Amino acid sequence: MSAAAIDISGTHPGSGSGNDDLQLTEDLEELASEWTQLESAGIGNPYHGFLWCKAFQNTLGTAERSRPLIALLRSAGRPVLLLPLSLFTKNGVRVLTFLGARIGNQNTGLWDKAYYEAVGPEAIRNVLHQLCQKSNADCIDLQNVPCQWTGRPHPLVLGNAQLSPNPLYRGSVTGTFEDVFKTLHSKSARKNLTRKQRHLQDAGGYEIRVCQQPAEIEAGLEAFLEQREARAQITGVPNAFSSPEAKAFLRQATQSPALSVTPDKMSAPLKIWTLSVSTQIRATYMCARDGGTLHAYSNSVAHDEFLKNSPGLVLIREIVEKICADPDTKTLDLGIGEEHYKTSWTRPEPMCDSRYSRTARGKIYSAVQTAKTRLISRIRNSDRLWPMIKNLRRMRASGN
Repeated sequence: MSAAAIDISGTHPGSGSGNDDLQLTEDLEELASEWTQLESAGIGNPYHGFLWCKAFQNTLGTAERSRPLIALLRSAGRPVLLLPLSLFTKNGVRVLTFLGARIGNQNTGLWDKAYYEAVGPEAIRNVLHQLCQKSNADCIDLQNVPCQWTGRPHPLVLGNAQLSPNPLYRGSVTGTFEDVFKTLHSKSARKNLTRKQRHLQDAGGYEIRVCQQPAEIEAGLEAFLEQREARAQITGVPNAFSSPEAKAFLRQATQSPALSVTPDKMSAPLKIWTLSVSTQIRATYMCARDGGTLHAYSNSVAHDEFLKNSPGLVLIREIVEKICADPDTKTLDLGIGEEHYKTSWTRPEPMCDSRYSRTARGKIYSAVQTAKTRLISRIRNSDRLWPMIKNLRRMRASGN
């Protein structure tokens, strides 16, 4: 489908012009140059990067028959906002959502910094209305948007926003590793983790690696997939990467040559960190970088004789130590959802869900989704119901 341009003439803060235009296209390659320009010079997150979205649409998006709609707003001919979206129909309601939202950790969009700092709510609502109007969508569902982001309330958090069920876990790594470790861990916790690290080192063949060569990447990916599947069998927690399409997505996201050539030479969105003991990979962590933030995306650990020494926790310790020594890395992002290892290194930051409805059907959909989100939040925050659900998963996995 060829790009469609929308005239949304009007003055708003940060535009620099009274005439802006909003372009929609289903062809990701069509906007690749300006897309990667915003990635490199603007602010955003890796889950809205060109290569990430391309890998998703080539694999999971195709399997789900996702219809991508990439929205690019220009101000005075300059790209200032890119939203990678997807249009789907459910029960006769046409809904716009973030492209690949179910496999990403957060949704921010890609922004020109000056425009982001200045844009007001009226201008954003105008953009959302035009998005829905041009795509003939009934509403746009904006989930897992940070309430506060890069120094201000996020513009895509609308007046009707509600808290997302899961917060985002982020923390500063600007100090020395010793200071960060001491501040976030008690003396006994530091001693225990250091002891486990030493036990793994004493076993021989201890190595931390960021996979670079194709053979290393494939070995790291295979270890990740095997360990995630074993975890699903033991805990009953669904494995998000069990399908052939999900595995294909990870292969494309970790190996640049599998992706289309881009206007600028770019590395793969995901890098695989591994911890090996006795020549075997015992833990992995897939990470992405964006600006001064390391985004720790997804991890795995082997359920073997070394599990008692927590190789997954030791790997996170090693990652934090290395990024503390990197002056270009300021923040560690461990993604959404509470886990003990996340609270050990980072603190929760609230996320928001907002919905803009253009039609009566869209308002009904929004009301249903709002009620559903409220119910999920109550379950997850319940000291009785959420542990019960996790226990039921374990029992089902064990066949009891």
